[in-house]
Amino acid sequence: MAYNQFPLQDVVPGDPQPYHRQMRNSWFAVWRPALGTLAILCGWIIITVICVLPIQALDPEAAKKVGWEMLLATNLSLAALIPLSLGMAKFLHQQPSGLLSSLKPGLRWRPLAIFLIAAVVVEVAMLGVALLLPVDFATEVSGKADDATAIIVVVLLTSTFQAAGEEYFFRGYLLQAFGSIMRSPIVPILLTALIFTLFHGVWPWESLALFFDRFAFGVLAGWLVVRTGGLEAAIAVHAVNNIITFIFAAMTDSVTESLGITDAPWSLVLVDIAKFVLFAAIGLWIARKLDLQRTARVALPPLAKPV
Repeated sequence: MAYNQFPLQDVVPGDPQPYHRQMRNSWFAVWRPALGTLAILCGWIIITVICVLPIQALDPEAAKKVGWEMLLATNLSLAALIPLSLGMAKFLHQQPSGLLSSLKPGLRWRPLAIFLIAAVVVEVAMLGVALLLPVDFATEVSGKADDATAIIVVVLLTSTFQAAGEEYFFRGYLLQAFGSIMRSPIVPILLTALIFTLFHGVWPWESLALFFDRFAFGVLAGWLVVRTGGLEAAIAVHAVNNIITFIFAAMTDSVTESLGITDAPWSLVLVDIAKFVLFAAIGLWIARKLDLQRTARVALPPLAKPV
């Protein structure tokens, strides 16, 4: 397929473009994002089986009552989406290393640290609001889990990579894949948010509140990625949200329910969405203060030619 197959949506390699358009380089062909997505998912399934099967073989009841071992396997399998997404962007799409992380290219560590601090402040503040207000929690608050210490250690060591894995795939690879054929970021953001929500097993006819919660997070995270020119803010808010959620779950013996959640009360969802909106506003303010790069020239691979 020739590079100019979509002339109305075309860009000229070398022109400054936003994050979601960076896959539209001179190697672009519409089959590449489709093949790359399929390959990433197949690789993730294989790695998930490798991580989870030994635990289930040793303890057939592990999935019914999630302990630190199953949580570790789950987090490691999702963290594998990082190298899978980066590798596909580099070798299938001929992107320079790091362009999936940000427009720098590469992960911008100082902004990431600042976003993480902001996310912790917002998360703790909104958790306090949820505890003070008459908010119904999605799981029953009880005593801590028997292996609470081990769960917290796993969460602190691996949840950041698990969240980053999801961001690299959904707000990184998929956002740029859809953006390679759509000039406006709106549809790619909405599509990736929808796929992200369905990936978590949430359907609107089963729980509209939980669907709205996951979808709203996906939309705000995608919007932040485009507006900040990288994945750092989305990784920060996703990681901190998961860390606080599962530490709380460990202290209330509700890890199984948190992983397999199927419904959520509207009061909790509204607090959750308010938290994401607040972080998004702070994140954009931080991005302006740091003058983060929002566009970059579309890369021309060495000896690139149309396919």
